[in-house]
Amino acid sequence: MADERVVATKLEQIEQYHAELVEKQASLTRSEFMQSVTEQRAVERMFENAIQACSDLAQHVATRDFDYDGGSAKGAVRELERRDVLDTETADTLVEAIGFRNVLAHEYGHIDASEVFEILQAGLEIYDNFSRQVAAWVR
Repeated sequence: MADERVVATKLEQIEQYHAELVEKQASLTRSEFMQSVTEQRAVERMFENAIQACSDLAQHVATRDFDYDGGSAKGAVRELERRDVLDTETADTLVEAIGFRNVLAHEYGHIDASEVFEILQAGLEIYDNFSRQVAAWVR
């Protein structure tokens, strides 16, 4: 069974990182973002943290409640989808986000600042959706 403290801590982290991204979304213009490597790196790190917290929580729930073998974060997300913890759209989006995090964290190729900015502008709902669905399941 999932540890309530771990779940609560990870949900708090996701909320914090999401709030930081929302603040950047509201305060940065495309021009400011594209001209500032410091802002680009800050936003990239915020994404890494938010996605990693989601990934950690997915793996915790999947391994503790569904005997998932812990093979991969993407696999844990798919296990939560199979078990009706997450809807398909949320699972699909989070799997894509985990791939994005891997690119950011391990620099698998060139990181496109324009793509990062686009995700900042349009891709933040995943954190609320994921948190809400996991919290509802835990209750």
